[in-house]
Amino acid sequence: MAEFLVLRFSDRAAETVEWVTVDQTGALIGEPATGDPIAAAAAALGHKVIALVPSTSVLRTTADIPIRGTSKLLQALPYAMEEQLAADVEELHFAFGKRDAAGRLPVAVVQRLAMEAWLELLAAAGLEPVALYADSDAISIVPNTTTLFVEADLLTLRDADGSVLIADIEGADTLLRLWLNARPAAGDNDDAPTQINVLAYAVPAAQTQADALLAPLASRVASTDVRLLADGALPRLAAQIVVAPGVNLLQGRYAPRSSLAAYWPVWRVAAILLVCLGITLIGAKILEITSLNRQVATLDTAIEQGIRYTFPEVREVRDARALLKSKLRGLGSGSGGGNTEFLDTLRAVATAVAASGANQTKVETINYRKGIMELRVTTPNVESLDTIQKAISKGGSLQAEIQSANPEGDEVRGRIQIKGRGA
Repeated sequence: MAEFLVLRFSDRAAETVEWVTVDQTGALIGEPATGDPIAAAAAALGHKVIALVPSTSVLRTTADIPIRGTSKLLQALPYAMEEQLAADVEELHFAFGKRDAAGRLPVAVVQRLAMEAWLELLAAAGLEPVALYADSDAISIVPNTTTLFVEADLLTLRDADGSVLIADIEGADTLLRLWLNARPAAGDNDDAPTQINVLAYAVPAAQTQADALLAPLASRVASTDVRLLADGALPRLAAQIVVAPGVNLLQGRYAPRSSLAAYWPVWRVAAILLVCLGITLIGAKILEITSLNRQVATLDTAIEQGIRYTFPEVREVRDARALLKSKLRGLGSGSGGGNTEFLDTLRAVATAVAASGANQTKVETINYRKGIMELRVTTPNVESLDTIQKAISKGGSLQAEIQSANPEGDEVRGRIQIKGRGA
């Protein structure tokens, strides 16, 4: 089961972070901790890292853009939203999530400088997050319910439609009055709910503020409820962001690079050995094929020499077997068994010459009469001549004898007589 370290940047000091470990269902594994990113990196070993950044630095809105395709949307968003933003779009980073049921696109907008500052802090500590979200995305969306997150100095409101409002705790009551007044009154729209539930999560230091904020709303909403976050806000946020991700800010130029490079140092030696093994196997196969081709060439040469010496009128040998059958049929003498004996003897000679392994072996003449074949061959040494004689006799059907072996310079010229056993 995958485990995640969820890290949250502080709105007050970027160098201070909180972190907690959860599994893929959002269940808490370890206790929340606070420190610098280097301390968080030590706890992140073996875990995927998700970073939450202050929602006060991220604008969350929606856009109605019919364009499809990630790259096209990232190119179109700045121009589609340019009139709604006070800052220069060239200084902003845009990201988007999955379209809602109405086809509208959830969008997150953040200063590029802020993105680069967060990522630099993480990189300096050796952390590579798989996702980066505004912490308001980790507040759950509940049908017909507005969820409040009350912390010591900040109120975050997330409505049932996913929209987000943020205010300092001093201006929280004003924000709630404006939000409540902006809701449609009964009879304004038959499809809109006239009342809604309000659920507030409060850290221990802000429980009093939460009670005070909800008290004026009790008569104007269907229900109010305050739930205390005894371990702080992060465990609740971490559990939600793992099971219901928001708009991941790591898109476009900030998208994570392939993780293959991270594993390369570990697997480099194995990869090199695998490549060397492949080269060795391929080289051995090439040498084997080359050797077989040489043997085939030697055999073909021996057969061709035998045919030319037996039938001097032959100028070109293309299909030796077919040519021999044709010539033997044309001789018109002897039985079909004699023709077969000649072919079998010639085949044995060719095989023996190829098996000798001496490329310098040459068959000079072949004489065949009354079932007896005489060969005159030139070999590099007496051992090669002896090898040919033994290879012919090895099959058992033929008997080969060396009649003579005369050294001539660097070669040995020999004569071999071949006949059937019992002949």
